[in-house]
Amino acid sequence: MLMKIVWCFMLVCSFLKADFLEQERENAIKSQKLIVLSVTKDQCPYCLQMRHDVFETELVRRKIDQHYLHVEVDKDDKALPKHLHVKYYPTNLVLNPKDLSVIDEFIGYTKPDIFVELLEEVYKQEFNAR
Repeated sequence: MLMKIVWCFMLVCSFLKADFLEQERENAIKSQKLIVLSVTKDQCPYCLQMRHDVFETELVRRKIDQHYLHVEVDKDDKALPKHLHVKYYPTNLVLNPKDLSVIDEFIGYTKPDIFVELLEEVYKQEFNAR
């Protein structure tokens, strides 16, 4: 009986995570934004530093709000699409929301000003190519 309860709980949690990612995809498509998917690892010092020094800064938040939706996911999270095969942490992937294909990726810690420049360049290239 306990196993059935645990199994049901895990099943419900996996659907909630999948729904969350699906909602972000739909929002990105409607608003013509790309997705920045930050893949992190528990207890990774560079992941924590990236979260604090980069994603919590006003400069980066403004740029992401303008052209992107940001989703952070742990490497072991069920919502992480299997085809991404991330090996190093943190990894920030710029995804096409329509099919979750990788447009670009930034591996490791990146300073806020450099991160914003990279985001600007990717957005320009992606939307000028359409």
